[in-house]
Amino acid sequence: FLAVEIDPQRIAMRIKTRYLDVMETDLDAALAKVMKAKAQGQALSVGLVGNAADVIPELARRRVAVDVLTDQTSAHDPLTGYIPQGLSLEDAAKLRASDPQEYVRRAMASMAVHVRAMLDLQKQGAVTFDYGNNIRTMAFQAGVKDAYDFPGFVPAYIRPLFCEGKGPFRWAALSGEASDIHATDAAVLELFPKDKGLARWIKMAQERVAFQGLPARICWLGLGERAEMGLRINHMVAKGRLKAPIVIGRDHLDCGSVASPYRETEA
Repeated sequence: FLAVEIDPQRIAMRIKTRYLDVMETDLDAALAKVMKAKAQGQALSVGLVGNAADVIPELARRRVAVDVLTDQTSAHDPLTGYIPQGLSLEDAAKLRASDPQEYVRRAMASMAVHVRAMLDLQKQGAVTFDYGNNIRTMAFQAGVKDAYDFPGFVPAYIRPLFCEGKGPFRWAALSGEASDIHATDAAVLELFPKDKGLARWIKMAQERVAFQGLPARICWLGLGERAEMGLRINHMVAKGRLKAPIVIGRDHLDCGSVASPYRETEA
């Protein structure tokens, strides 16, 4: 896995919380690492310090064999969520403050370059999709008329789950104790023993996903299963099996939250 991020401090934080394995500042070195790991069948995530609007076109120019491609910049906010090409973080901050209109113009132009490169990689065989950040619309407005030739991830991947009544289920332990999440993990596995994908995720999350803030967990459950899990959590709290109550929240990907015409949309 290769992630492109312009802010090295953000990469360092993701390494600290185990969402990334290593940081690189050179594209050749980063590609060497991910291609070696791919050839050896090993899981490796590399954070490359760079601007996606520079790196993605270079990957397309080199015809790098990209399997899956998406973008998670905050492109829906061109003033504060996207760094234009040719600017350092410091220079971007100065331009944002001194001339916000010029900043947005340059950000939109960079998004156009970025999306054209995504389209090029799609033509070269990469499974390409919009992750719900409005970058296709921004690029379209900047002149990329075929920006919508790759799909949004909701209709491509999430809608079929909605059709089955499946959606995200997220909970956090108010006790602050990891043991409460481990207990609820065990409850999930006990309640839904036939869901092999769910079991694989829970076990992997226990090993690889670090808690940030209150210990929490998320998984996807089907029609009726979320209510069943909620009742089990209530029972565990009532019986004193948990050190404190559990907060259950909704994820931004449930079927009631993808009605925006621009972000995480069904369109």
